[in-house]
Amino acid sequence: MTASAPVKPQSRWLFPDAPDAAAVARLCAEHKLPPLLCPLLAAGGYADVEAAKRYLRPRLDQLSDPSQLGDMDRAVGRVVKAIADKEMILVHGDYDVDGICSTTLLTRTLQRLGGRVTPFIPHRSDGYDLTPAGVRAAADAGATLVITCDCGTSALAPIAELAGRGVDVIVTDHHLPGGPLPQAYAVLNPRKPGCPSTDKDLCAAGVAYKLALALTKAMGASPNPVYNMIDLLALA
Repeated sequence: MTASAPVKPQSRWLFPDAPDAAAVARLCAEHKLPPLLCPLLAAGGYADVEAAKRYLRPRLDQLSDPSQLGDMDRAVGRVVKAIADKEMILVHGDYDVDGICSTTLLTRTLQRLGGRVTPFIPHRSDGYDLTPAGVRAAADAGATLVITCDCGTSALAPIAELAGRGVDVIVTDHHLPGGPLPQAYAVLNPRKPGCPSTDKDLCAAGVAYKLALALTKAMGASPNPVYNMIDLLALA
């Protein structure tokens, strides 16, 4: 009996509704943009002239207040204490570009603020998220505070184990929770239920960037070194 060839699924393209022609004309006239670009802007949600301007010409003063993120004040207070008490802080990242950029942002910021910090990027063979490998890394480093980057929202068991060892965990992440949140000291994630942040689509590096800005403000430091790492945020 000859096996039948697998059936290839058909592609199905879903096109958005055509943008309002008057809105497209206003964008072209106001911003002097090519006619081919303006329909794309309008279809992407930037039909308003001012909204398109903010999108095309972003400024640092357009950044929303980091305190909009739920648990931000609690997280900042714990990190400031760790820096003052010379605690060892482990920044646990992820092996993709978002996780690596997040880890770099926070590690550099903590170092500039006088913190004792060690970064940890797990190997792919360790598995995704904060895993037993991260728990071991925290123990090996003698860390009393772990800050996750681009992971942690679903790491219920490892975070519970760290808490049982007396290690506080601050989660910075952007992944949609698939169930209950971990019993961490603080969870910075714009997608967690009840988070008042308006920036729901931040990448993980965006969350780390908000924490870095909040920390520098709390410690009376210049935000310029954080602003100068915006290339890492753009890369993520």
